Amino acid sequence: MAGRSNAATELVRFWLEARHGCLLTESVPVAVPYSQSDLDLVAVQATLSPFALPSGLAIGPRVVVECKDHHDWEPTGREFGKLLKADVAMMGASKFVPRSAVGAVTFSMLREAHFEIARRLFDSDDFDRLFVVHVIDQATLAEVDGFLAAHRIHWTTIPLMVDDLRAWYGAHPRPSGMRHTLVGDLWHLLVGFCGMDIPNTSTPP
Repeated sequence: MAGRSNAATELVRFWLEARHGCLLTESVPVAVPYSQSDLDLVAVQATLSPFALPSGLAIGPRVVVECKDHHDWEPTGREFGKLLKADVAMMGASKFVPRSAVGAVTFSMLREAHFEIARRLFDSDDFDRLFVVHVIDQATLAEVDGFLAAHRIHWTTIPLMVDDLRAWYGAHPRPSGMRHTLVGDLWHLLVGFCGMDIPNTSTPP
Protein backbone atom coordinates (compact mmCIF):
# COMPACT_ATOMS: atom_id res chain seq x y z
CA MET A 1 0.00 0.00 0.00
CA ALA A 2 1.34 3.42 -0.91
CA GLY A 3 2.57 5.50 1.99
CA ARG A 4 1.64 8.75 0.25
CA SER A 5 -1.51 10.30 -1.14
CA ASN A 6 0.32 12.35 -3.73
CA ALA A 7 -0.68 11.72 -7.35
CA ALA A 8 2.67 12.78 -8.79
CA THR A 9 4.63 10.44 -6.53
CA GLU A 10 2.33 7.52 -7.31
CA LEU A 11 2.62 8.17 -11.04
CA VAL A 12 6.41 8.20 -10.72
CA ARG A 13 6.28 4.98 -8.69
CA PHE A 14 4.29 3.37 -11.52
CA TRP A 15 6.75 4.68 -14.12
CA LEU A 16 9.68 3.21 -12.20
CA GLU A 17 8.13 -0.13 -11.26
CA ALA A 18 6.00 -1.00 -14.28
CA ARG A 19 7.72 0.90 -17.05
CA HIS A 20 11.32 0.24 -16.02
CA GLY A 21 11.25 -2.80 -13.73
CA CYS A 22 12.68 -1.06 -10.68
CA LEU A 23 12.52 -2.29 -7.10
CA LEU A 24 11.46 0.52 -4.77
CA THR A 25 11.33 1.72 -1.24
CA GLU A 26 9.84 5.05 -0.21
CA SER A 27 9.90 7.71 2.47
CA VAL A 28 13.40 6.93 3.73
CA PRO A 29 13.90 9.22 6.76
CA VAL A 30 16.57 11.94 6.66
CA ALA A 31 17.28 13.99 9.76
CA VAL A 32 17.80 17.70 9.06
CA PRO A 33 18.22 20.60 11.51
CA TYR A 34 15.02 21.33 13.44
CA SER A 35 12.98 18.99 11.26
CA GLN A 36 12.64 15.60 9.62
CA SER A 37 12.91 15.08 5.87
CA ASP A 38 13.07 12.03 3.64
CA LEU A 39 14.03 10.55 0.30
CA ASP A 40 10.74 10.22 -1.57
CA LEU A 41 11.71 7.14 -3.58
CA VAL A 42 14.81 4.95 -3.71
CA ALA A 43 14.97 2.72 -6.79
CA VAL A 44 17.21 0.01 -8.19
CA GLN A 45 16.58 -1.40 -11.66
CA ALA A 46 16.13 -5.13 -11.02
CA THR A 47 18.64 -6.33 -13.65
CA LEU A 48 21.07 -3.53 -12.71
CA SER A 49 20.65 -1.98 -16.14
CA PRO A 50 20.43 1.75 -16.88
CA PHE A 51 17.02 3.00 -18.01
CA ALA A 52 15.88 6.01 -20.00
CA LEU A 53 14.29 9.24 -18.93
CA PRO A 54 11.56 10.57 -21.26
CA SER A 55 14.32 12.65 -22.88
CA GLY A 56 16.16 9.45 -23.81
CA LEU A 57 19.03 10.07 -21.37
CA ALA A 58 20.11 6.87 -19.61
CA ILE A 59 20.33 6.96 -15.81
CA GLY A 60 20.66 4.36 -13.09
CA PRO A 61 20.51 1.57 -12.27
CA ARG A 62 20.53 3.16 -8.80
CA VAL A 63 18.38 6.27 -8.42
CA VAL A 64 16.94 8.41 -5.67
CA VAL A 65 13.91 10.47 -6.62
CA GLU A 66 12.28 13.63 -5.34
CA CYS A 67 8.78 14.49 -6.58
CA LYS A 68 7.61 18.07 -6.31
CA ASP A 69 4.16 18.95 -7.59
CA HIS A 70 2.84 22.46 -6.95
CA HIS A 71 0.75 22.92 -10.07
CA ASP A 72 -2.03 24.47 -8.01
CA TRP A 73 0.01 27.56 -7.10
CA GLU A 74 3.00 27.61 -9.49
CA PRO A 75 1.80 26.63 -12.97
CA THR A 76 4.53 28.38 -15.00
CA GLY A 77 7.69 26.95 -13.47
CA ARG A 78 9.34 30.36 -13.21
CA GLU A 79 9.26 30.42 -9.42
CA PHE A 80 10.64 26.87 -9.33
CA GLY A 81 13.46 28.06 -11.59
CA LYS A 82 14.37 30.90 -9.22
CA LEU A 83 14.33 28.55 -6.25
CA LEU A 84 16.51 26.04 -8.08
CA LYS A 85 19.09 28.70 -8.93
CA ALA A 86 19.21 29.71 -5.26
CA ASP A 87 19.79 26.07 -4.25
CA VAL A 88 22.54 25.65 -6.86
CA ALA A 89 24.24 28.83 -5.64
CA MET A 90 24.40 27.24 -2.16
CA MET A 91 26.03 24.13 -3.66
CA GLY A 92 29.06 26.14 -4.80
CA ALA A 93 31.38 23.70 -6.55
CA SER A 94 30.16 20.74 -4.49
CA LYS A 95 27.79 17.94 -5.46
CA PHE A 96 25.39 18.92 -2.66
CA VAL A 97 24.39 21.84 -0.45
CA PRO A 98 26.74 21.47 2.54
CA ARG A 99 25.41 21.38 6.07
CA SER A 100 27.22 24.65 6.74
CA ALA A 101 25.23 26.54 4.08
CA VAL A 102 22.95 29.30 5.31
CA GLY A 103 19.43 29.47 3.87
CA ALA A 104 16.46 27.28 3.11
CA VAL A 105 16.85 24.51 0.53
CA THR A 106 13.77 24.09 -1.66
CA PHE A 107 14.81 20.90 -3.44
CA SER A 108 15.70 18.95 -0.32
CA MET A 109 17.47 16.07 -2.07
CA LEU A 110 20.27 18.50 -2.94
CA ARG A 111 21.25 18.58 0.74
CA GLU A 112 24.38 16.88 2.01
CA ALA A 113 22.33 14.88 4.54
CA HIS A 114 20.17 13.37 1.78
CA PHE A 115 23.22 12.51 -0.31
CA GLU A 116 24.83 10.74 2.63
CA ILE A 117 21.73 8.65 3.34
CA ALA A 118 21.57 7.59 -0.32
CA ARG A 119 25.28 6.75 -0.29
CA ARG A 120 24.78 4.66 2.84
CA LEU A 121 21.82 2.79 1.31
CA PHE A 122 23.72 1.96 -1.88
CA ASP A 123 27.08 1.59 -0.12
CA SER A 124 28.44 3.64 -3.00
CA ASP A 125 28.43 7.04 -4.71
CA ASP A 126 27.27 5.26 -7.86
CA PHE A 127 23.73 6.62 -8.08
CA ASP A 128 21.72 9.32 -9.83
CA ARG A 129 19.41 11.91 -8.33
CA LEU A 130 16.20 12.55 -10.25
CA PHE A 131 13.81 15.44 -9.64
CA VAL A 132 10.32 15.06 -11.08
CA VAL A 133 8.38 18.33 -11.05
CA HIS A 134 5.10 19.44 -12.57
CA VAL A 135 6.95 22.08 -14.63
CA ILE A 136 10.13 24.13 -14.51
CA ASP A 137 11.21 27.10 -16.58
CA GLN A 138 13.39 25.61 -19.31
CA ALA A 139 15.53 28.71 -19.88
CA THR A 140 16.43 28.83 -16.19
CA LEU A 141 17.07 25.09 -16.04
CA ALA A 142 19.41 25.39 -19.04
CA GLU A 143 21.60 27.80 -17.05
CA VAL A 144 22.40 25.16 -14.41
CA ASP A 145 21.70 21.88 -16.17
CA GLY A 146 25.30 21.26 -17.23
CA PHE A 147 26.59 21.69 -13.68
CA LEU A 148 23.84 19.46 -12.27
CA ALA A 149 24.27 16.74 -14.90
CA ALA A 150 27.99 16.60 -14.10
CA HIS A 151 26.93 15.58 -10.58
CA ARG A 152 24.37 13.06 -11.91
CA ILE A 153 21.41 15.27 -10.99
CA HIS A 154 18.61 15.11 -13.55
CA TRP A 155 15.19 16.70 -14.13
CA THR A 156 11.99 15.73 -15.87
CA THR A 157 8.37 16.85 -15.71
CA ILE A 158 5.09 15.10 -15.11
CA PRO A 159 3.73 15.91 -18.63
CA LEU A 160 6.82 14.31 -20.21
CA MET A 161 6.45 11.27 -17.97
CA VAL A 162 2.78 10.95 -18.93
CA ASP A 163 3.77 11.10 -22.61
CA ASP A 164 6.34 8.38 -22.02
CA LEU A 165 3.78 6.15 -20.28
CA ARG A 166 1.28 6.83 -23.03
CA ALA A 167 3.67 5.62 -25.76
CA TRP A 168 4.74 2.61 -23.68
CA TYR A 169 1.15 1.63 -22.94
CA GLY A 170 0.22 1.84 -26.62
CA ALA A 171 2.86 -0.73 -27.51
CA HIS A 172 2.45 -2.93 -24.44
CA PRO A 173 1.99 -6.64 -25.33
CA ARG A 174 -0.32 -7.33 -22.36
CA PRO A 175 -1.69 -4.15 -20.80
CA SER A 176 -4.12 -6.04 -18.56
CA GLY A 177 -1.06 -6.99 -16.52
CA MET A 178 -1.01 -3.43 -15.24
CA ARG A 179 -4.14 -4.10 -13.20
CA HIS A 180 -2.11 -5.44 -10.28
CA THR A 181 -1.42 -1.88 -9.06
CA LEU A 182 -3.86 0.94 -8.39
CA VAL A 183 -2.27 3.44 -10.78
CA GLY A 184 -1.84 0.78 -13.46
CA ASP A 185 -5.45 -0.30 -13.07
CA LEU A 186 -6.67 3.29 -13.30
CA TRP A 187 -4.57 3.84 -16.41
CA HIS A 188 -5.83 0.64 -18.02
CA LEU A 189 -9.46 1.47 -17.14
CA LEU A 190 -9.43 5.10 -18.27
CA VAL A 191 -7.07 4.97 -21.24
CA GLY A 192 -7.57 1.35 -22.30
CA PHE A 193 -11.21 0.50 -21.59
CA CYS A 194 -12.74 4.00 -21.67
CA GLY A 195 -10.58 5.08 -24.59
CA MET A 196 -9.51 8.38 -23.11
CA ASP A 197 -6.78 9.99 -25.18
CA ILE A 198 -4.15 12.08 -23.45
CA PRO A 199 -2.99 15.04 -25.56
CA ASN A 200 0.61 14.81 -26.63
CA THR A 201 2.70 17.26 -24.61
CA SER A 202 6.14 16.23 -25.79
CA THR A 203 7.36 19.84 -25.79
CA PRO A 204 8.51 20.58 -22.23
CA PRO A 205 6.11 23.04 -20.53
